[in-house]
Amino acid sequence: MTFETDAKRGVLNHYGVRTTNQKFGGITCPELVKTAVWVFNYNDLPDAATDNLGLSIPAYSKILSARFEVLTAFTSTSTTTDLDVGLQTSAGVEIDNDGLLTAAVLTQTAIATRGNFYTGAGALVGASIGANAGELVVTPTANDLLTGKARVIVEYITEGV
Repeated sequence: MTFETDAKRGVLNHYGVRTTNQKFGGITCPELVKTAVWVFNYNDLPDAATDNLGLSIPAYSKILSARFEVLTAFTSTSTTTDLDVGLQTSAGVEIDNDGLLTAAVLTQTAIATRGNFYTGAGALVGASIGANAGELVVTPTANDLLTGKARVIVEYITEGV
């Protein structure tokens, strides 16, 4: 890419593809912000280290946002089954089990209505996940879920972009 200054108007023109160019800025490639999506049922919640087939968010990625959408209402045998949504390594080591959405947000009452939509405010949202790649984990506070289906959407950027 080259720049040319118009002496008469003092306007700077550029030629060629205009991608991010240091202090001049520009449009980023669409691959900069990545979106990961998981859809799961109450009886098959995402869990790291179960089969090594789960999508991993790369090490040092920065979580821009996390969202939880109730596709089918969650029910349980008690009224106190809440959900934590976070990340673990592929070996099942905790990065932050409620780093995306906490049980305080995803209460049994909140997840009991189809169509409810929640934005994550856990400790990992707006921060780096650290030195290990992370896999999504959804953990109920009690193992008594009877129904439910949800979608989790995580937007992130990777290191060095």
